[in-house]
Amino acid sequence: MFGTSVNDAEKAVRAAERRKLPVPPEVYEAKRLQAAVFDTGRTPDPERPALPATAAEAAAVIQQHAEALRLADVTRRAATLFAEEADQRFVDEARAAVPKWVAGLDKEFRTLLGVVAKAAAKLPQELDMLDPKRIDWNNPSLTAAYTRAEGAVVQLEQLVSDRSDIAGVAGSDGGRDNALFSVAALPEPTVQTVMDKGWQDLHPVIAQWRELSQQPVARWVHLVRQQALTLGLATPGQVRERAGCVQLWRDATHARSAAQTLRGAHDLVTQALSA
Repeated sequence: MFGTSVNDAEKAVRAAERRKLPVPPEVYEAKRLQAAVFDTGRTPDPERPALPATAAEAAAVIQQHAEALRLADVTRRAATLFAEEADQRFVDEARAAVPKWVAGLDKEFRTLLGVVAKAAAKLPQELDMLDPKRIDWNNPSLTAAYTRAEGAVVQLEQLVSDRSDIAGVAGSDGGRDNALFSVAALPEPTVQTVMDKGWQDLHPVIAQWRELSQQPVARWVHLVRQQALTLGLATPGQVRERAGCVQLWRDATHARSAAQTLRGAHDLVTQALSA
């Protein structure tokens, strides 16, 4: 399911442990079960016994060793019959824990956003001035605000990375802008908001996010200052839903632009949003 693997489950569990999130006992038991099956599948051949001193004993010793070799081989083969099911059980148990793990990150996420927002109030409005090379390091108030923002952003980036590792066991977040949509959501388009050219307020926010890909402090300051998107960690599947919302806005906006009359635009937008 979703192309997930034991490696995805292990990454999710490690991220949850790193964030000190409670890991259900079922996850650990499934992991022990999966490891037991794996280890059984690697059962080594028994050591060869010493050659007996007499010919009369040789046949019996060889037969006993052959039986031990056969048992080891059959045990390994039998373990492979259980391996896929054991792996899947571990993946399933880890996946089942994902919603609570993501929810468990929310408090820290919002706390860190608050730190950035408070610092942003004392930082320059021009985002290009939030470059370490352009900051006036002789201004104590400015440098203190920037340092607080930078510290919170480092933690936010790690938290978002851990959220990605956790959510990965439930499936891929998708492609372009998945980093944005893992932490922010657009409002759902309505006929009225599309007719009011609402996309003109949303598109610049997304474009600015992309432009600031190499400036994490400025990027997060931009996010906490803007009012068009709602900030919040995405649960599994929500990143794709949020990306789909962007496409819906675009399709409806194109439909509006293609119409010759206001009435026609209203009808085309309605059709685009109901498709």
